[in-house]
Order: sequence, then structure tokens, then C-alpha cells
Amino acid sequence: MYCLTKKYRTWIYYARDKILVRMKSGRQTPPILRCISGKFSRNLIYLTVFCAAIICILVINHLMFYRTNPETFHDHCASWTNETDFVIPGDEKLGMMSLYEISCLFTRYVTSLQRLCTEPKRFGDVDYGGVRICTDRAMAPSPGCVIYSYNHDLSQRFTDQMEEKFKCDVVFFGKDVISSSYDSTSGFIKVLASHQQVISVVVMKLNSRDFKYLTQFIRTLRRMQVKQIILEIHLSPNSGTKSDYVQIMTALRRLNESNYFKYWYDRNWNCIGNERKRNRYSRCWTINMFLKNGDEEDIVISKASDLPNIAPLGTSPIDENEKKKYKNEYLKYISKHQILCKQMLRLGNIVDGGWDICHDVQFRPKPPCIVYSFGINYDFSFDEDMEKTYGCDVFCFDPSMKTADYKHSDHISFYNVGLGDRNKDVTVSGETWKLKTLRTIQKELGHTNRKIDVLKIDIEGNEISTIPEMISSGALNNVVQLCLEFHHYYDLGSLRKLYDIGFRIFWAHQNPFAAFYANGESYSYGMEVYFVNINLAANV
Repeated sequence: MYCLTKKYRTWIYYARDKILVRMKSGRQTPPILRCISGKFSRNLIYLTVFCAAIICILVINHLMFYRTNPETFHDHCASWTNETDFVIPGDEKLGMMSLYEISCLFTRYVTSLQRLCTEPKRFGDVDYGGVRICTDRAMAPSPGCVIYSYNHDLSQRFTDQMEEKFKCDVVFFGKDVISSSYDSTSGFIKVLASHQQVISVVVMKLNSRDFKYLTQFIRTLRRMQVKQIILEIHLSPNSGTKSDYVQIMTALRRLNESNYFKYWYDRNWNCIGNERKRNRYSRCWTINMFLKNGDEEDIVISKASDLPNIAPLGTSPIDENEKKKYKNEYLKYISKHQILCKQMLRLGNIVDGGWDICHDVQFRPKPPCIVYSFGINYDFSFDEDMEKTYGCDVFCFDPSMKTADYKHSDHISFYNVGLGDRNKDVTVSGETWKLKTLRTIQKELGHTNRKIDVLKIDIEGNEISTIPEMISSGALNNVVQLCLEFHHYYDLGSLRKLYDIGFRIFWAHQNPFAAFYANGESYSYGMEVYFVNINLAANV
């Protein structure tokens, strides 16, 4: 502080001396500057120095935060480890890690999967107040079960859906439940330990002060059986201490040692500040685990598509009654997981504008890699992260931005072109848009025989006509990862054809701003669905 003060005092005294010289020479000096040489000059100097020092401290703190906070890095700690399975080390090694290392391990661990659940369904509200539950036959809640929730803001919709779907009761505990005599964490665990039957689901919301009770809860698992455990964990590097990380990582390791494996995770919307603006990290996560018995076979990829061999294509004429007939099957299908991707990175904004990439080594983009990104709407956050994280050449397309072709960065090129089922010009709101097929674009860019590592398509409903054309032309044969936002819910024919040429769903991301509810479950319009091409998996 003394150095800063001395520096600024020297600068201000120099400025004052110059002003005095100007005044003695008879030159006009602005009133605001003349006051510096007056009787209040010393107070003004101190005030100026004080304000400057505060601004410097704030700027330095801001820069240091972004240098040391791993969640704000564009690579999401992707370069921290190349391991396929994240293993939590023992207590001694955890204690030797720096805050950066252990927070990186935590972030990557809670955003990775360990086992495949083919039907992870959302119950409750889509934005917040709901959770995913694995409904695979061996893991699903049993009819007439009890679901216990500690201090979690589950919505009334969740309770109603559990009653409708499984005839289950939901019992709430926590600081907001006045009527319960067991409103503490220790009391909650006592109730669980006294339960005589198998417990279908336990949901817990945990802050750092609750981590010690999680360890206590894990000990009681020796005396009871819980089929699924769902933890909402509130922790981030700018608020958590190294001790907090050691405590939660130790508890998660012990859960894994007790044969609980992660099948789903969420970056919670309510923990993302300014969700409609640029955002790259969350302050809390929900991780979902199920109990796996030792004699159960590990499933890595599902063996059937569960789709009819004959189904309508998106381009086929179909009336409203027919749409309703296929809607249920369609919703169930795009919510399934057909292949296990253990590591995933959400590149770009978390809520809307970002996309998930399978980071497993057999599907991971490696330079020189190519990315096609259709549908930008002035948000390049995903494209910029693809460039910075993987070093890919990214080709962006959007005819709605009224922007000529240009070079966005060293590896990102923008084209004023849209994706269509044929090459044509169309008029939209008085503007002429140029549309081209994927095969035409590949040919023009010299990529006809090149591997496309990631193809992202968000074209506001026009995918219904472009997907059949891309399949029939063979333009998807060299695509490794396909990221699609669906806006129609009956095109089973295209989904079947995607399956037949090797595309398997590894993830689905709901839009919290476009929720809808059907069949006692929670969905969203504009559903992001993610595929990998098993025909192009790298040998590892």
C-alpha cells in the first residue's frame, strides 16, 4: 500500500507543480484543476490515492480469481488429467493436493459417470425442484416405496409424480419442516437407520457444514439398503476451503467403495448467476448414484433401439392424431442413454448456448480436428471453447445474423449460410437466406473425405427436413459426435435411421426455459440430444 501511495503522490505532486507553472505564466487553467493547488489539495491527494489503491486491489483480486479458479478456465480442467476413470486417492494424497488440484479433481469427478442407466427420467420441475431417477428395472423405485428427502427443495410436482408413477410416499426432513420431530441431520439419519425395508431413494442437499453428516450417513449404509442416493452439493473454489474439498471427496470415495456408482449429474440452474448471460461454471452440482450388486453385469452399450422398424420420417405428411400416437415413444427414446460416456465437458454457456462433448478418449476431438456449428445467434461461447479446449478448426453457419462471411478468430470462421435439405434461397421476414446441404458445404470446404469431429445443429425446427437428407446423402458417415436440438416430437423414422448408421445417444440436456410435462414425467421443448458414432470410435 505504501508503494502505491508513494507512486500516486509523486504523480499528483508533479501534476500540481505543472499547473502552478501554468498559473504563474498567466495561462488559463480549468477550475477543476485549479482546486488541486488550493487549500484542499492535500485532502484531495489522499482521497485520490485511496480510491486508486482500492481500484488496483479490486482489479488484481479479479485477475487472480480468474487465474486460480479452475471452473472459469475455458478447458474446464480438461488438461488436468487424461484418465478415463477418475479415482479419488487416499486421505494422505488428498491432503498433499493444492486447492487448485483438489477442486479440479472434484469438478471433473462430479461431472463424470461410472455406470450406464438406460432410462434416467426427470421428475419434478425442470428448472429446479426436481431430480433424475434411474428407472431401469433393477433400480426403479418399488411400488409403495418411501423416498426420503433431507433439506431439498423438491416441488409438489415431484411428490405428485412419485405418487402417480410408483405409488411412493415422499417424506421430507430439514430446517423448513416444522412439524417433524427429526429436523436435524442426525435425526434424519436415525430415521433412515430404523427403516426396516429397502429404501428406494434418499435425496440430500448438502452445504460444507453438512459434509461431516454425510460421512455419518455412509456408516449407516452397513445396516440398511438404499437403492439410489442423490446428493446436491454446494461447493466452489471461491467459497470452499481445502478442508471442505478433502471432506467431501473422502465421503464420495467411501460411497464408491460401498458399491455406489454415478449414473447422472446436473449443474443446477439455481447456482448459475445471470443465467441468460455468459456463464461458464456452477456453484453446486447434483450427482445421482445407484447401488450395484457385485454379480450384476456392467452395461456399456444398450443392445436394441426400442424403435419400430417402420416409422414416419419428418418429411412425411402426418395428421395431429398420428403425431400424438408417436409422441410418447419419441419422448421416451430421446431421454434414454444407449452408450456410456464417462467423461463429458459442457463447452460454452451452461444453461443455453453451450453443448456437451463426450471427452472419452475413443471419441475425444484431437488436433487437427474439425467442428461444424449450425445456428449461432450471436453466441460463440461453444465455438470459442472448442477452439481453446481442443484446438479445433470451427466452421460456424447462420443466415439469420445479417453478417457477411468473416474470420471470428484464428480457428473460427463464420459463414452467412444456413443448413437445408437442398441448395436454395428462401425469404424470411423480407430477408433472403442462402441454404445449402451438408454435403455441398463439405465439398466447398474440401472436407468431403475428412472426419468431422463434432457436428452441432440448432436450426429452430428445420432439422425435421435436413436430417433425412443428411442420412440419405451419406454426409453423416464421417461425423464422430452429433449434437442436435430437437423441436419436433414424432420423427421416429429419422431416429431409427440414425441408429442404423451407428449413432447412439449418450446424453440429453433439457432447456429450463421451455419445460412441459407429460405421462407423469418432466420434459422440455428444444431438447438437446447427443450422439456418438460407434463406427468411428478410436481404438484405445
